[in-house]
Amino acid sequence: MANCLNGLKTTVKLSLVFIISVLMASECFSAKLTGACSMDSVKLEISGNNLDTLMPIASVSKIYTSLMTVTAFNLDYKFYAQIYVTPVSANMFDVHIKGARDPYFNKFKMHMIISKLNEMNVTQIRNLTFDENVKYLHETDSSRGFRVGRMLIQPLVLKADLDFPTPEIVKYELSQTSVILKSYKDSFKLAKANDIELFNNPVFKVIQTSYLPSDQFKPTFNVQKIFVSSQNIRTMLKSMNWNSNNHAANQMFTAAGGIARFNKLYYRDFKQTEKDVIFINGSGQNHDLTDEGRIYNQATCRNVLRTLHMLNKSAKSQKFELHDIMSVVGTDRLSTVGGTAYTNSLTSGSVIAKTGTVGTNITLAGIAYTQKGQKYFMYNVQLKSSSKSEARNARRLISIELNKLIKNNGGPIKLKYESQNPLNDNLENYDEDAPTESAEMIISSLFDKIK
Repeated sequence: MANCLNGLKTTVKLSLVFIISVLMASECFSAKLTGACSMDSVKLEISGNNLDTLMPIASVSKIYTSLMTVTAFNLDYKFYAQIYVTPVSANMFDVHIKGARDPYFNKFKMHMIISKLNEMNVTQIRNLTFDENVKYLHETDSSRGFRVGRMLIQPLVLKADLDFPTPEIVKYELSQTSVILKSYKDSFKLAKANDIELFNNPVFKVIQTSYLPSDQFKPTFNVQKIFVSSQNIRTMLKSMNWNSNNHAANQMFTAAGGIARFNKLYYRDFKQTEKDVIFINGSGQNHDLTDEGRIYNQATCRNVLRTLHMLNKSAKSQKFELHDIMSVVGTDRLSTVGGTAYTNSLTSGSVIAKTGTVGTNITLAGIAYTQKGQKYFMYNVQLKSSSKSEARNARRLISIELNKLIKNNGGPIKLKYESQNPLNDNLENYDEDAPTESAEMIISSLFDKIK
């Protein structure tokens, strides 16, 4: 790249458009723009190239996961974990956690549970059990990761199947009571600052932790039940898309019906085929290796634009905007679209987008707000190597195309939006009251509809 730029030192007087065209025509950009398309929001007319070619879409897959979730649940809905407390002696109890596949079931949630147990004078636990819908990780937004035994777990960039974490991993994590309690004081201070009283200096002693499938748990007559909720769906989707959390995406995708419902939604309801879209998980990453390499979610440019349009409509039907569940370029500065790669005077505050990166492709999809209306877009760049310079070149190609789209439509219109960082909002899950309808009932109903 440096050699190419040096070769252009004598072209200072050339127009910016000409310089860009020279760069794109040269070997400076080894990455190749394999898909570029846009669609107006009124006539829904799509233009571009390679409109119907299947391409890996990486974390743009989370737009599909968002649509799956928005059409399965109300955006204000919360998942409720149910905690069953059974006395076995004067000071000893059995505790069972019936999960709801909360994508962000972490140490903070366990602190909520421990606080409530201590309020009930439950400090000594004989058996702590959990079912298959408890997907507990100490940290659910960790980019650097943490170790479970010898296994390094990195929730943000996770490459795992939809059933991760396994009961063995959850058991290991929940057995680390000292690790869980170590950061309790941080939760206590945070809660107090938000007028929430957690139990001070709790005791949490567990003799045995084990996995107990939901169909094997039989509550007794003397059981007591408490609840801890997730954040609402809208906040979780915003969080998932904000930092492109792969763990959260796979959990949300599964909670919304998984592959079975995805295939029903796209192949039956939307009349699509495997020539339009193929999905294997909700994140866009995959750890499975085949003879042909890794298998990724794939979709056509046309299919991505239609999915974005349906997601936008679905959010509006619940009286929310797309920026309530996706990030705004430049304005949401700590998000994946908040850095310098796609932020400039044309895009900042006027584009809602989702990034995507896998070993073979870099993608960007979203809506640009222009003087001539909203323009849906999708760009997909194929990489020749996994180097950082190649990735930077790919993002430059995308940025050039996005700027061109905005300019050709009269320039940007800034959104009336202030940054909403969902990762600072982790207190919504402190609920004292039982839910009006359990997540289990809604999810069961959802799967009944699939059948």
